[in-house]
Amino acid sequence: MKFLKHFFPKHLLARFVLIILVPLITLQALVGLYFYNKHWDTISRRLADDVLGEIMLVSAWVEAQNDPTQSFPLWEKNLGLTLSWQPDGQLPLKNNKHVTSATLRDKIKDLPYPHATLTNDEGQQEVYIRLPHGILTVMVPRKRFFSTTVPSFLWWMLGSAVWLFVVAFIFMKNQVRAIIRLANAAKLFGMGQEVRFKPEGAYEVRQAGQSFIEMKERISRFMADRTTMLAGVSHDLRTPLTRMKLELSMMDPDETTEMLNQDISEMETMLTGYLEFARGAGQEKMEIIDLDLFLETIVDKYKRVGFPVNLHVEQSARIMARPHELMRAISNLISNAQHYATQTNVTMGVRSDVVQVVIDDNGPGIPAKKRAEVFKPFYRVDPSRNKNTGGVGLGMTIARDTVLAHGGDIKLETSPMKGLRVLITLPVKK
Repeated sequence: MKFLKHFFPKHLLARFVLIILVPLITLQALVGLYFYNKHWDTISRRLADDVLGEIMLVSAWVEAQNDPTQSFPLWEKNLGLTLSWQPDGQLPLKNNKHVTSATLRDKIKDLPYPHATLTNDEGQQEVYIRLPHGILTVMVPRKRFFSTTVPSFLWWMLGSAVWLFVVAFIFMKNQVRAIIRLANAAKLFGMGQEVRFKPEGAYEVRQAGQSFIEMKERISRFMADRTTMLAGVSHDLRTPLTRMKLELSMMDPDETTEMLNQDISEMETMLTGYLEFARGAGQEKMEIIDLDLFLETIVDKYKRVGFPVNLHVEQSARIMARPHELMRAISNLISNAQHYATQTNVTMGVRSDVVQVVIDDNGPGIPAKKRAEVFKPFYRVDPSRNKNTGGVGLGMTIARDTVLAHGGDIKLETSPMKGLRVLITLPVKK
């Protein structure tokens, strides 16, 4: 059954439509076949028997009359047949045209006289019968051997099926719309945007929506409490560090005081990194930015301090972003390259509905088996805590969280420059 999954539609509404259509079409087909085999065959046989009996009755009467044409109007009025008489006529070629009613054709074979059957352009059945004194022609109207209930029944089946499908489609679409709104609300909340969501739809969908609202409130409280706590811890730790810096500034500079000053600076850097990580995304308002100009600003900052960074923009694009958070994330990635590489290239291009930002460097790179690990908080490729080989292990984590909060993705690959490639994708503002 696994190979059938490739033929199933991907969207929920399409699957609902398939669930409705398959049983409906199957039921209609079964009912139609049963009706055709039973009703159509029975009605056609009875109509053909009636027509055959009338033709045999007229043939026997005409055979016994010297001038049968005088009574033809009476027969035509009562039987609904059209009669004609040719005393010296000949039978036409048999079946030189398709006989409309196969049942009538089979029944006419039981006539005890030589005969031929034709179908005219109006669908009427013409029956030619050789009698001892001439040729009797009986024209049978189409309505005498074709039941009008069959097309009526088929049209009724088709109309009811279409009506049932339209009603079911409208109801299903409303249910799917509620699920789509829930998915969009979850996506916006994951990107750190303000979400106003009201549960609607079926009971189960409303229940899922209410659970989402409760989860959103719990996560928001947790994030606010975490940020407040770490901000307080950072503030409390900065106070004694500031006093230590003041005391060191009043001491005579020597090797010991220099080392203490370096330790204090490192601790302040670590506290700043921890606080930035704790804040996470979503504190800044979203706005539309020109990403190409935005990248130029970042690259120019590194060029001013003498770090070689090349920027290549294939196509300009606008995105919804929190400028300061995104700038910090991209700056973290370029700073990582600055620590390990001598050359960095930044490339920007639009691919379908996303924009790609690629950062390549010629550094030592990161082994493939460790690339997933570098996004974990406090993880460093260099297991030592040497401040010369990196920060506190939060730069890549902050960059990943920021990109994900913007609805994008970030991957690490091997660069054509033999170093590390960071591939960032962000949704384009339409």
